[in-house]
Amino acid sequence: MSTTAIDRRSLLALLAGSSAALWTLSTSAAEGEDDQDDGPAAGEGNAQLQAIGALGVGHIQSTLGLIGVIADSLSKEIYTHKQVEDLMNGTVNSLESPKRILRRLQDTNISGDDAEFLDRMIGVLNALQREAKALVVYSKSRKPEDAAVFEKSRKLAIRKLGELTQQEEFLQSESHPSRVPTPKSNRSDESVN
Repeated sequence: MSTTAIDRRSLLALLAGSSAALWTLSTSAAEGEDDQDDGPAAGEGNAQLQAIGALGVGHIQSTLGLIGVIADSLSKEIYTHKQVEDLMNGTVNSLESPKRILRRLQDTNISGDDAEFLDRMIGVLNALQREAKALVVYSKSRKPEDAAVFEKSRKLAIRKLGELTQQEEFLQSESHPSRVPTPKSNRSDESVN
């Protein structure tokens, strides 16, 4: 078994743990706020924002995992450049709608802290889009400099996720793979019909 596969599984386990931690934090915060007499409207809004946060972080983690699995599959020549391009273009496009919705939510009457959290969430979504685009470029060129750009984009997305979820594990570089898997060969990819 390769170290990359082990590292990727470690990253996915870390993502699952942070999701559980975020859910615990948001529910305990909600329980603490329920003790205050803010009225039903404030409590409902909080629950809705917490649900958006938890679901948003889950979507971010799934997307980060998907990009990683596709990168691993590319290194094992399971996918061609065209397949990677199609999958990553779909990923990039699928992140546009959540970003639009989060921006609209920011324009409503939410607290500054909530608006700032949504800003950070949008920042992670942007970083994931850059990572996916960098993977497409690398899948076509297979050049070391494009691999380095992908790696830098991947690390930025992980760091931004760490900042969003306040998970120290994501902020430490040794917690996740430190290099892009190299392909078995430099053969050119043909389009898949």
